[in-house]
Amino acid sequence: MRNHLTPGGLARLPSRARQWGTAAALAIVLPAEAGRPLSVDDAGVAEQAGGQLEAWWEGGRGTKGSAYLAPAYSPWQGVELGAVLARDFEGHATVQGLQVKWLWNASQEQGCNAASTGGLLHTRHAPGNTLALGLVGTCNTAWGALHANLGALRLPARHWIPAWGFAVERALGPITVHTEAFGQRGSAPTFQTGARWEWAPQWQIDGSLGRQQGRTLLSMGIQRGF
Repeated sequence: MRNHLTPGGLARLPSRARQWGTAAALAIVLPAEAGRPLSVDDAGVAEQAGGQLEAWWEGGRGTKGSAYLAPAYSPWQGVELGAVLARDFEGHATVQGLQVKWLWNASQEQGCNAASTGGLLHTRHAPGNTLALGLVGTCNTAWGALHANLGALRLPARHWIPAWGFAVERALGPITVHTEAFGQRGSAPTFQTGARWEWAPQWQIDGSLGRQQGRTLLSMGIQRGF
């Protein structure tokens, strides 16, 4: 579920998550994120000494939503470090997080890859932290890519919540489209579709549209690679 220790995935990873406060929702959607606008993570990391900076807004239709800033950097081959700063404009909660992702095998452009993720999330002015652990699998084919996530979140209340996610994406020239589903125990699953457009070298804009238990979810963002 992507570097996005973000809403949606292990979700950002997948980005959803709900009730020891709005901040928890932010946190649980932070576990991992492949890369905007996917919430489900992929088994890939940046090249050594490379990375990206992502900024986006996400929320339900008719709400103020939340803003996110997430840098990521790969100091060693096969390892990526990430961070996230999220602000919920409805509940006025701020969440900070750190994440590490490491590949199990040399990355294959055609074939399957696997990775593990670990993240720690904290809500300002709230006790305790949330620990997020995940397993990520990606299979690349000539048609597109399939992603699967399985993970768990350990809340400040000291109990674990399992989480899952699946996604399919396909490149159509400079635009890549995807569809995904993800969720966690005790909450309804989220179904989402989106697209990203590399409009210039190392620059990307993206957006997504999703549904969860009758609610419409929207997001839009921008990414700069380096």
